[in-house]
Amino acid sequence: MKKIDIFRYFYIVLILLCSCKKKDDVQYYQFIKSHCAYVTVGGVVGIREKCFAAGERVEGKQINNNTILIRIAAHRNENDQPPYSNSYQEFLEVPAENLKFVGD
Repeated sequence: MKKIDIFRYFYIVLILLCSCKKKDDVQYYQFIKSHCAYVTVGGVVGIREKCFAAGERVEGKQINNNTILIRIAAHRNENDQPPYSNSYQEFLEVPAENLKFVGD
């Protein structure tokens, strides 16, 4: 094999390894009682009440003993910029007493 071919293969493997994304410590929780909160939805609407029913499953991670951070919307590149009219809220802090752990 030529040195150039070896370099190409090494480069391709390196790109593939770098593109692998480690999954965060995401865990799944279930609401044990209903919970409502106001969230930022962006655009003209602005702020809206978001409610979760008992039994609803969400993904999140525990911040401390009293709070769990849950994902309420998928990430988009618009949220990487400074806040503006199309920005929206991706996460919501929920009291741990409203959720129970159901798995990884």
